[in-house]
Amino acid sequence: MGNYTGAKCISCGEIFKDGDDVVVCPDCGTPYHRECYLKEGRCINDALHESGQSWTEETEEIPEEEKAEGVRCIRCGFENTPDKLFCEKCGTPLMKMGSEPAPFNTVSGEAKNQDQFRYGSENGAAQNGRIVFDQNSEIDGVKLGDYAKYVGSNPISFLSNFIRFGKFGGKISLNIGAFIFPEVYFLYRKMNAWGIMSMLVFALLSIPSMIYYFGSGEYGITLNMDIDLKSRQFLLIYNAATYVTLLVKILAGLFANYIYYKQAKKDITVIRDDSPGSDDAETSRRIADKGGVSWAGVIIGFTVYSVISIGSVMLMGRLM
Repeated sequence: MGNYTGAKCISCGEIFKDGDDVVVCPDCGTPYHRECYLKEGRCINDALHESGQSWTEETEEIPEEEKAEGVRCIRCGFENTPDKLFCEKCGTPLMKMGSEPAPFNTVSGEAKNQDQFRYGSENGAAQNGRIVFDQNSEIDGVKLGDYAKYVGSNPISFLSNFIRFGKFGGKISLNIGAFIFPEVYFLYRKMNAWGIMSMLVFALLSIPSMIYYFGSGEYGITLNMDIDLKSRQFLLIYNAATYVTLLVKILAGLFANYIYYKQAKKDITVIRDDSPGSDDAETSRRIADKGGVSWAGVIIGFTVYSVISIGSVMLMGRLM
């Protein structure tokens, strides 16, 4: 039998290595791993059978997406084809250069490994040690494509966390924006209930520091308030508010992505349930409109925050 090392099995897509158990089609000569041929039950190189030609490594057809430069996973080093959004081997989001958004790792209808396509598109399940996700993969009952429409900007970071939450469990991930400005971030991502609650909490927690700065004149304005800024009671309240603020920021930074994931799932499910059989483009538009970002919410929220925190101190200055 010939040496097929370096050629590709068209069933599983793996490269033949020295020592592999290789069998060939008796009609066209296409090589397979023995277990792949038994799994297929026949030669699937229909193009050669129809043309009457015989397989040669030099004339093996290479899909267009494999001719382009591949994308190497920064985590495991696996070389992925350019159409992949997540690494086929470990599931890590792939970083790509260029201004165009990275496409989902959909598999062509002409793909020869139909089992991998079926598992990947329905469940993002493991196949030959790889995990494949595309826009039709369901994450906790919601398609990954719907999550992407809902998120809008910066989808790769969110989707990788959504996959981990829905498929592998866990609730903790790092969100720097939510750690630095939780009240602003929640409103920016249209998590309005959490944004309003955070805004009120942080506004109230800021009152001791506002009293200190206005009472000491560090803001250029001195309010005469009957409060001893160096007293033990005031310093205790001031320090407690500072530590609680830091704790809330840490919790927001660790759980904001999970909160967003649960809201996205809820909103998308409601929209899909309310529009069964309707035009998918219209449904997608509704999902995108429901998600995304809101600068108006940020402006309104920041205004409310300023009114509560600064207004409360100014009121205290008038009453004292």
